[in-house]
Amino acid sequence: MRTTRIGLAVGCAALLLTGCSSSDAGPDDRARSEEAPPVDFRTPPAVSATPSMRASTSLELPLEAYQWTDDEERTRRQGEDLLAAECMRGFGFDLEPRPPYRGDKALRDANRYGVTNLDTASRFGYRIDPADRGPRPPEENYSPAESLVLFGLPDGQDSSRTADGKSVPQGGCWGKALRDLAAQGPKVHPDKEEFASQLAVFTYQESQKDSRVKQAFAKWSDCMKGKGYTYKGPMDPVEDPSFKDSTSASRREIQVAEADVECKREHNVIGVWYAVEVAYQERAIEQNQQQLDTLKQRKEAVLKAAARAGATR
Repeated sequence: MRTTRIGLAVGCAALLLTGCSSSDAGPDDRARSEEAPPVDFRTPPAVSATPSMRASTSLELPLEAYQWTDDEERTRRQGEDLLAAECMRGFGFDLEPRPPYRGDKALRDANRYGVTNLDTASRFGYRIDPADRGPRPPEENYSPAESLVLFGLPDGQDSSRTADGKSVPQGGCWGKALRDLAAQGPKVHPDKEEFASQLAVFTYQESQKDSRVKQAFAKWSDCMKGKGYTYKGPMDPVEDPSFKDSTSASRREIQVAEADVECKREHNVIGVWYAVEVAYQERAIEQNQQQLDTLKQRKEAVLKAAARAGATR
């Protein structure tokens, strides 16, 4: 029995039913929407309290209740691998599971509002600590027969193909595993499967347009100017093209990053932005509660199916 390794194509094939995740992604970069989600922000939401925050760690954002936590993502992936492997064995292939999912919330939180940790800024500037990056997916080395059984045939091709005299499931064993996991949950249109993450992207973007956040940005900008650096907002130095020319942070990049953190702390930029983003997410939930509840029910059904398949949480 030949052993097949699950590679990147398998992980991203899940996008059709469950979304594709990467530990290198920024704040919910994996979910983008061509249309603005249905949230009315013409009247900005009220902020109940503004915490004093020196760094963005262990953030609690309301929409996370409807997204996949790191533990839930780990369970779901185990379930996918186990069900796909069971199917592959029926065709004479042994499918190796993916490496354990490390999770990316800590990394996303740490970079959600730009650099906020002074030690990180002093060592890496605006770059991610290499130790925080997850392992690269294993190299794919599928034979034509393995690829047929694992992924099925592309749309439009003969769906009656067989392997070892057995009909290959639609979408291959991988597609079957995803369908089996979601079978007991409510039906969700593929365009809405990442709706909670789309809302998170939208509210993150909209929060930056809020007058309270813009006021905090202006104070930060004045502070930076006083230190000799000219940037309009705290995400601008992250994209500074002068920092892209080398593989490691220059002395100037480190100095800018250190000043950035100091100015954020001096004017509580993180606390203000976080409080406003929370308010925007709460408004988004209020106006989309039914759809979000459906996604949550579907997530719970997938997790139960993964547990029945042998996945652990």
